[in-house]
Amino acid sequence: MNNTVRILILEDDSRDAVLIKDELEKSGLEFKSRRVDSRNDFVRSLDNNPPDLILSDHGLPAFDGFSALALAKEKVPDVPFIFVTGSLGEETAVKALKSGATDYVLKHKLGELGAAVHRALREAAERLRRKEAEEALRHSEEHFRLLFEGVKDYAICMLDPQGRVLTWNTAVQAIEGYEDIVGRDFSYVFSEEDRKAGKPQQCLAIAEKEGRFEDEVLLVRNDGSKYWANVVITALRGQDRQISGFSKVIRDITERKKAREEIRTLNAELEDRVFQRTLQLEDANKELEAFSYSVSHDLRAPLRHIDGFAAMLCRTAGPELSEENRDLLKVISDSAKHMGRLIDDLLTFSRMGRSELKLVRIETRNFVKGIIQDLTPETAGRKIKWVIGTLPVIQADPITLRQVLVNLLCNALKYSSKRAESKVEIGGKQTRHGTTFFVRDNGVGFDPRYSDKLFGVFQRLHSTSDFQGTGIGLAIVRRIIARHGGKTWAEGILDKGATFYFSLPKTNRLAAVTGE
Repeated sequence: MNNTVRILILEDDSRDAVLIKDELEKSGLEFKSRRVDSRNDFVRSLDNNPPDLILSDHGLPAFDGFSALALAKEKVPDVPFIFVTGSLGEETAVKALKSGATDYVLKHKLGELGAAVHRALREAAERLRRKEAEEALRHSEEHFRLLFEGVKDYAICMLDPQGRVLTWNTAVQAIEGYEDIVGRDFSYVFSEEDRKAGKPQQCLAIAEKEGRFEDEVLLVRNDGSKYWANVVITALRGQDRQISGFSKVIRDITERKKAREEIRTLNAELEDRVFQRTLQLEDANKELEAFSYSVSHDLRAPLRHIDGFAAMLCRTAGPELSEENRDLLKVISDSAKHMGRLIDDLLTFSRMGRSELKLVRIETRNFVKGIIQDLTPETAGRKIKWVIGTLPVIQADPITLRQVLVNLLCNALKYSSKRAESKVEIGGKQTRHGTTFFVRDNGVGFDPRYSDKLFGVFQRLHSTSDFQGTGIGLAIVRRIIARHGGKTWAEGILDKGATFYFSLPKTNRLAAVTGE
């Protein structure tokens, strides 16, 4: 920062100018000076290179000091102006000071010049700081005023300690309908009932005690209409912590409150509809339970009879029947058995949507090995290569997860049964969202264009003459995984095998799905 003082010396005697500079140097002042001795040079210096200080002789032949002082006050009003003159009478000195001169020093007492200059510069710096502070305050007040007046959605009033209005913004007129409220008690916005009950005073008391009051209040406009408003009253305190006033901010929330009431009504209606729908679902579940019992009891009996009597007929009258008739009896027996399996799968599919999931920690590698061991009797005589990859520990319902893996593994074994060696691979991996498992086989595969049909009830992509099944196994898999909050999908190519995937979310999402 440059602390060098720029001094303009108006002096027609060059010898006096030298003495003036010598005194300034002796005072320790760091400065640069320029001497002028005419009006034109003086004005040119003020316009082109304004100084920090002016030292002026009083009695120049063609340009007196008072003219110079007037020009200086016009062009650089904040620059200190000191008369340095050979003689200055008392009246002239008073006139100089009244005209705006900062000080005067007589030439035969130049030893006083340094002190006068330092004093003038300090006072000028202080005046500049005050002026800058006043200007900043003015800008701040103007900014606040513009902000205060520019707020359209909030009616703002400043109150004195007794609650009378001191200032207000234009939004007051738009929201409250009042034009001139200065000096009025802020209770004018409250209803007559609230005023009689002392609510305005209670609001101020709460704001004074707690620093702030906020509530939704039914207020009254100038025309008598009522509206709901959010009212905020804030206590304002001085440095002595005493109440110096309050700010009151009001926002019209009539429409918002109306919308809130409509939402509350809609929610109540929705809750009622949900309750009614729940009752209907409970009734439907009861009917489904009754139907399941009927299927398991009433339909199984005739199927047992059909299968049993067909077997008796084959056993007792078999020798007398032709080979064609014996084949027909076998078809009847096999169809009855198939119908029984179909009923079993339908009941399983139905129960999967109602059974409660109990999540436990499962070591899936040992879990899968146990299932493969249980399938050993069904795979006797077949050449099967099992490949068990990485299988992470998970949280799942063990009963239904076993059903998923049994169905997928049996599916893989069934559709790879025509290979010289069946290959079934099981693997899994942890992802950011949970765990993904797959079961891959080297069987007949499927046309990928129809992959979306695989998990539907009774949806089959191969004929029952080629591969036995009810068409429900994969639908059961999808329902169980969906109950866990996961997804199922498949990939395949005709005659090149298939891969079935299922994902399970992380434990916290599982808990949310199961309600635990």
